[in-house]
Amino acid sequence: MAKYVSKEFSILNARKFKDSVGSTQKDQVGNSTILYAVLGRNRAYTDEGNPDTPIETDKDKQYQLWRDAVGGRKITAGDVEHVIPRYNWTAGTVYAMYRDIDKTMYERSFYVITSENNVYKCINNNKGAASTVEPNGYSTKVFTLSDGYTWKYMYTVSLGQADKFLTASYMPVRTLANTDASAEGDRQLQIQNAAANGSIEVIETFNVGSGYLSLSNTIAESATTTTVKISTASGSTPSPVDNIYNGSSIYLISGVGEGQLRRITNYVGSTKTLTVNTAWQTLPNTDTKMIISPTVTVIGDGTNAKAYSRTLSASGGIANIFMITTGTGYTQANALITANSVHGLGATANVVLSPVGGHGKDAVRELGGDKLMLNAQFAGTLGVSSTGKGYIPANVDFRSVSVLKNPILKVDEDNDLISIERAANTTNSPANLRLTTELTISYDSTDADFLLPANQGLESGSLITHERARLDAALGTLQFVTELSPTARDTNAMSNAVKSANATVVYIRDDETQSDASFYTVYINNIGSYGGAGIPWTKDDEILKSSSATKVATVSTINGPEANTYSGEFIHTENISKVTRAEDQTEDIKIVLDF
Repeated sequence: MAKYVSKEFSILNARKFKDSVGSTQKDQVGNSTILYAVLGRNRAYTDEGNPDTPIETDKDKQYQLWRDAVGGRKITAGDVEHVIPRYNWTAGTVYAMYRDIDKTMYERSFYVITSENNVYKCINNNKGAASTVEPNGYSTKVFTLSDGYTWKYMYTVSLGQADKFLTASYMPVRTLANTDASAEGDRQLQIQNAAANGSIEVIETFNVGSGYLSLSNTIAESATTTTVKISTASGSTPSPVDNIYNGSSIYLISGVGEGQLRRITNYVGSTKTLTVNTAWQTLPNTDTKMIISPTVTVIGDGTNAKAYSRTLSASGGIANIFMITTGTGYTQANALITANSVHGLGATANVVLSPVGGHGKDAVRELGGDKLMLNAQFAGTLGVSSTGKGYIPANVDFRSVSVLKNPILKVDEDNDLISIERAANTTNSPANLRLTTELTISYDSTDADFLLPANQGLESGSLITHERARLDAALGTLQFVTELSPTARDTNAMSNAVKSANATVVYIRDDETQSDASFYTVYINNIGSYGGAGIPWTKDDEILKSSSATKVATVSTINGPEANTYSGEFIHTENISKVTRAEDQTEDIKIVLDF
């Protein structure tokens, strides 16, 4: 069975997802979407020069991403926007034009963004010529420039949108329901409101034909209600042959009576006088410039689309067709090119129907906005270091950026602990989430078994375990320990302890809440517990580095992640080269979701 999934279906899904992000209305029925951009993976790649390829398995996306998580930054409704591929206007480039029958149109550069961040749709590319004049202005109508390109102004990317959503590869696109009180928004609403449903902005010649007669920029000498006499003063040479222009059209291109189009029903060669099919509304006079050319007739289910043609001087073929009025209501249309039966033949044309609603009515749909960009900015240290609330420290490494949807929270909107965990919604979700486990540790400077973290080499990235696991391994009480002799168990106690209970150090800092300098705060992730070790970390556990049985410090307090581990869904992840955060820098995270 032949079928296709439409672009509109993808756009619809993108719109639904965008509308659900941070929706207070959908909170009431439990359908709002709360998103967090999550930084993770402080552990190194096997080859730091080549980031690992993310793998979509349940193990990786449901478990490992949680273990690797460092912190999350909330993505609000204002941090989500439709995006489309970016095409900069560049002189000398041939741009594609909008065609309603082009099935590969969304793969082509049929729109541009200019140096002023204005976005224009190409309505006509002058038969595939290069664009040499940069479009500008905010006209609600299509306009043609001196290079023959016809453009439609769509919208302007504001500075705020550019900061969040404009990249070298993508540019934002939106359709407005109401004004956002900005000049850019007001202009776009004007464009949307001025769009004409079922209009015809372009009729392009398919076969130019040959042998057609025409008169360009001729002047009226005199006129009656239904006639006009052609002047020879301008240098034009009307034919002396009777009825030669019958069936062609006359268009008043400028001056008195400008814009009137009539069909020629009779022509007297000796007097250079022609008769038209409908009376003039305003009589042309000697200030009126006219063009006589083959008739263009639009046949369709809409109304009032009118056009005139110009011919090629050498061959008499149809050079171009120009719209006089674009009409409304067309869902199907054809264009016929006719003239006197004694001259001209073979010209055919293609009518380009506007999209539903008209050009500019719905920029997202018209330009193919089936992708969303999510923006999150991590500026220096986030949260409160002294309490650990929402704490995402600077000076840590990360190698992955993920999107977490609808986690179960252990804290409220102020990062205060709550008695009953609850699903994230727009009112209870904090701006930042600490996704590491916070350990307050201490060491005893009088005990030779304990060493300062700095001296022992405990640092970001260190793999740690604890003495409780080592002792269990030595005694053989861990389920997976297979060594039978006490000597063998003792020899392998450290390696088995690391298998049993482990964690990776994310960050170490002095404990600001303690006057005693022997207290530190350590943030850990990648917590594992295997083989019957029970709770992986508890108060009074003695920390060991994985490479040594020397005790480093004792756990004084434990404060788990601010979200329920393994809750929600990781809907996107990407591995990147190592980034080291700093107090004076902002990680500007831009994530593109394709629907």
